[in-house]
Amino acid sequence: MTDSQPLVTIITPTYNQADYLPETIDSILNQDYPNLEYIVLDDGSSDHTVEVLKQYEGRIKWESHENMGEARPVNKGWSMAQGEIVASVSSDDPVLPGLVAAAVTVLQADPELRVVYPDWVMIDAQSNPIQTLTTYNYDFIDMLRWHHCFPGPGTFIRKSAFEREGMRDPQYRYVSDFDLWLRLGIHGPFARIPRTLAQYRHHAGSASNAKKGKLMAEEHIRMMDNFFARPDLSPAMLRVRAEAYSAASYIAAVQVMADRGAARNYFLRSILMHPNSYPNGLPRDWSLMLKTMLPDPVYNLGKSMWQRARSNPA
Repeated sequence: MTDSQPLVTIITPTYNQADYLPETIDSILNQDYPNLEYIVLDDGSSDHTVEVLKQYEGRIKWESHENMGEARPVNKGWSMAQGEIVASVSSDDPVLPGLVAAAVTVLQADPELRVVYPDWVMIDAQSNPIQTLTTYNYDFIDMLRWHHCFPGPGTFIRKSAFEREGMRDPQYRYVSDFDLWLRLGIHGPFARIPRTLAQYRHHAGSASNAKKGKLMAEEHIRMMDNFFARPDLSPAMLRVRAEAYSAASYIAAVQVMADRGAARNYFLRSILMHPNSYPNGLPRDWSLMLKTMLPDPVYNLGKSMWQRARSNPA
């Protein structure tokens, strides 16, 4: 292939997603990009995933291995990849036509780019669209200080970017993707593809349980601890440290709302870390904070009065 059509490798780790896997595989194989390697890694599934994969023999590369967790299968796939551009597509998140070609075009237009990411659609279990998400145009400092992961489904990476930072950190179960974007973003720019080209499947009833929420909250804070312990951060990055911790603490509070006391502590930490984030109510939900601080009858009465006031302004 020509330099304008470099080899692209997409990997899909999968675990007990046999019912969704064919739709995702087909969405990759039907891309209009001619130089594509596709690897599916079965992470010890106990359903009929292997039977599904056998139906694609000769069209994809695949293997099964014992369960390795969240980050390690992705790293294994990227290590196997022959392409100079790589991506990881979740087994229940089919992509949309034109994604690969668009990603290559943007990356080829600017050799300095490390990562590109598109807008995306949230879909339900039956693949019906729920909501279209327009992502933010890339700004590393905003991503850091808002504690908001700009790249989402459909993100592509120049494989050479891993040379300085490695791949996903297995110490994280829930935030290894965000951690990777922060680490890669230190060394070079990303770019948004202003087209809706990927999908994210929302499963009904998939809300975090208390144990998962606690672990997620702890990981968000630990990720900030590890990031700001680095000796190679720029003055601009260090200037938003308090704001970044404030935002991370807010996200942690939301994750542990099942434990009102823990959530309250995270909210208070968030306010104390960067009070200036709060007077304008930035994307912080004051009602969540109040819910952790007031008895239910008082909170519910206040919420009802506020809603009536909004619907019947003077």
